[in-house]
Amino acid sequence: MSTQPREPHWHDNQLPASTPDDGAPPVRIPWQQEPVNLQGNYGQAPDAGALHPNSQSAYSAHRPPHSYPGMDAHPPVPARQPVTRVLGYHRLSHADPNTRWWSPLVEGLIGLGVFAGLTFIITLPLLAAMFVDPYYANVLTAPDPMKSMTDAAFENPWMFAYLFGSIVIMFPSLWIARLCMGPRPWGLVHSVAGRLRWGWLLMCTGLAAVFFVFVPMIINAVTGAGEAPLLREPPQNLWIFIVLLLTIVPVQCYAEELVFRGYLMQTIGRWLQHPIFAIVLPAPLFMLGHAYDLWGQASVLCMGVAAGFLAWRTGGLESGIALHAVNNIIAMFGGLMGTGDPFVQQGSTFADFAVVFAIELIYVLAVLWVAKRRKIQRTREITY
Repeated sequence: MSTQPREPHWHDNQLPASTPDDGAPPVRIPWQQEPVNLQGNYGQAPDAGALHPNSQSAYSAHRPPHSYPGMDAHPPVPARQPVTRVLGYHRLSHADPNTRWWSPLVEGLIGLGVFAGLTFIITLPLLAAMFVDPYYANVLTAPDPMKSMTDAAFENPWMFAYLFGSIVIMFPSLWIARLCMGPRPWGLVHSVAGRLRWGWLLMCTGLAAVFFVFVPMIINAVTGAGEAPLLREPPQNLWIFIVLLLTIVPVQCYAEELVFRGYLMQTIGRWLQHPIFAIVLPAPLFMLGHAYDLWGQASVLCMGVAAGFLAWRTGGLESGIALHAVNNIIAMFGGLMGTGDPFVQQGSTFADFAVVFAIELIYVLAVLWVAKRRKIQRTREITY
């Protein structure tokens, strides 16, 4: 029986190549596959030459480790080099990269809101006292409430505490606002070191005490000026006023420096790079915050410029706090003893202004000399 060749089936692994009648080499069908070794080579290394040139295994055998096709065509982007900036005190808001140009504005609004709330809280007891004691009612309802309250501050310790306490609350107001908006850390408002430099503060306080005590004595000795006339009798229980003077007044000066030199200088320095703007622009606001007469406000203006210059030049608020605190303590002590009017609402002269200006100028020169000798840090380096 003759056997006919079987027709190829669709599931065969290999189909016969078609052979033309003219003797040309066989033509392989495009979809025809290579024979598959169904037995496998278990435990044996595959023959690289026997692998299909387009197979994944053949590509992997010649591919370098940790590479991919087209890698040489796209070289990696070089890493960004860190940038170091040197910031003066008035530019310290740039030390926190999370703050924006509008952050000081929102910080100021938050601080004003907290200040208004705290003012209402500490004023409530005084308003309640009006209905109990007619003394407080007469003070608050006087034709000139400011003069009435300043006069009462040297008679009544509660009025003294309220008058200066209403300024002390600037400190928690700014603290809460800066915790909300930055820049962080909080200590950047004090100095380029990120904290209050207590040793430098004590040094500046000693310098201020020397000049504010001895310079007037020398001037009085040279000019032959006598003792100051007694304006009022010292209050009863003077020791209570002395305790309040030494505890509340320094904090009041610290709070004012935080706002007028710390917040305002760093806010202006956020937008304007030259330090002259941060030094000069807050000084008129500081002056208007004191209801003094002409020469009294001129003295306050000079103090504001001097404290701002020292904050920039020494890299912090310490020298300005010392100047402010010593000046206020001596002035308020004279008010308590009845030998002076620390609120200077009337009667000041150009001579009074000249004496204060001379003391502040000598103090500024001394602080600059000592800061240079002690190598006080003036700037802060920030790397982004």
